[in-house]
Amino acid sequence: MDPLPSYARAIKEQRDRRGMSRSQLAEASELSYPYISQLETGLRKPSRNAARSIASALGISVEDLERTIPSDLKDPRDVLEAEEFTERFLTGEPPAQYVTALRAPGADRGSGGESRGELIGDMIDLLEEFDPEDRLDVLGEVQKLAMRRMLDQERSQG
Repeated sequence: MDPLPSYARAIKEQRDRRGMSRSQLAEASELSYPYISQLETGLRKPSRNAARSIASALGISVEDLERTIPSDLKDPRDVLEAEEFTERFLTGEPPAQYVTALRAPGADRGSGGESRGELIGDMIDLLEEFDPEDRLDVLGEVQKLAMRRMLDQERSQG
């Protein structure tokens, strides 16, 4: 494995592929040069807002860049997952499914053509937008609203 964290490799390689200098990336992403330097050398982990700005400046998907960032740098499983994704991302291999464990064979597709696993992955991404200490409360609220809608739908049909 490369000694640099997966996100550092991804940012640096994507910047190099576009022929951008660190200062050009800093300017395009509206982040400071020292911050970009710290990200590329693995001294800092990008925030969600920084990841969005960098992805936009590099013309890549924010989801792809975020998947190169382990949620917990001390969890070897999270680090390995980010490393594996980064390798596929940088070599151009098609990425593995986002939530393969949740996808049942022949899973129903959503209205936009997404599979069940992709939709669940999208919901997890949205949930992660909240502060970690608020996520369980938010999940509970979502569950209540979903149950309410299902009951309302059942009443209107029956």
